[in-house]
Amino acid sequence: MGENKREKELLKSLGADDKVCEELLEYTKNRFNVDGYVEQEIEDEPFIQIWRRIADRSKNEPIEEVMNDEIPHSDSPIKLKHPELVNIEIYNSIAGNIPVIYARDEEDFYEIVKQIIYKGKEAKNLEKTGASFAYGKNNKFIILSNKPYSNIQAESIGLEEDQWRSFSVIIRREHECTHYFTKRFLGSSQNNMHDELIADFAGITCAIGKFNAKWFLMGMGIDKYPHAQEDGRFPVYTTSLSNEAKDILKRIMVKVAYNVEKWSELEETKMMSRNERVLFLCKNSILDLYKMY
Repeated sequence: MGENKREKELLKSLGADDKVCEELLEYTKNRFNVDGYVEQEIEDEPFIQIWRRIADRSKNEPIEEVMNDEIPHSDSPIKLKHPELVNIEIYNSIAGNIPVIYARDEEDFYEIVKQIIYKGKEAKNLEKTGASFAYGKNNKFIILSNKPYSNIQAESIGLEEDQWRSFSVIIRREHECTHYFTKRFLGSSQNNMHDELIADFAGITCAIGKFNAKWFLMGMGIDKYPHAQEDGRFPVYTTSLSNEAKDILKRIMVKVAYNVEKWSELEETKMMSRNERVLFLCKNSILDLYKMY
């Protein structure tokens, strides 16, 4: 039996009719070119040298002054309320070295994103944002806040506020860097649940040493499926799907998340490198991961 036929039978067993099957087969198609990837020493892109100078300056000079001097922004100066909570580093990510600006005060995060990314113009729904990846041709960098990740509140997962904010920074950083890795080396980065699972897996695993399916599902707003939830990121990545397809995909993603958690706890998985784990998840489609256990 062909792979497509097996997947169609799986979707039909979950209640999909022919039309919904086609929607979900297209949506869950694996778009990562893992077979063409060869692990290699990742050379710095040309802009990294400039950012090294900026990062070095920021260690010895007022961060606000350095940012206004060195980083293109709006006509108005960047004004920080808590400059002591802002720092710049060159982070050695899965995709190579990448500049990261950490802003641990929410208002400073909004100010930096508004002035640098939007050049002073009002940005829609900025208060809902916790990270911003500037992806230019000759310059790439990430701006991170320590807002609770995916708007998950610390008490809802049994953590202290400071601990969860600390984890949230790490999760966001790895999440953004993983998207960058798949775009740069595997030829794809999309608003898709497969991409989000992989990026959240990298983030959560880096933060706490293992994958937590519950955190992922809470972030998507589907941890209480089949009961309806209003909050969560799931609608952002499924705008192209019909309501029937979305409902079946929610059911699929719940099992996928727990399958990935189970896989992440295996000794053989723990022995894998960061890259190997991410590549495994990229190589296997959503439906492959659904069928894993």
